[in-house]
Amino acid sequence: MTAKLCLLAFMLAVIARARVALLPGWVVPLPVLSLIAELAACVAFVAWLIHQARRESPHPVPWTPAAEAGQP
Repeated sequence: MTAKLCLLAFMLAVIARARVALLPGWVVPLPVLSLIAELAACVAFVAWLIHQARRESPHPVPWTPAAEAGQP
């Protein structure tokens, strides 16, 4: 079990220090890229949920009091 934890800690340290060259002269740490990807996925998911919620009832039925509906 200890060897697995040591290996996990080593891999996390390697990932934390890894850098990715996106454009010439622009190097970004790998954890920053993963954070940006996660935030973009969350924004896309929330936008999809909003789209689905609005699509369910595009024209809600207007409220009418019971007297206007013909009920006593």
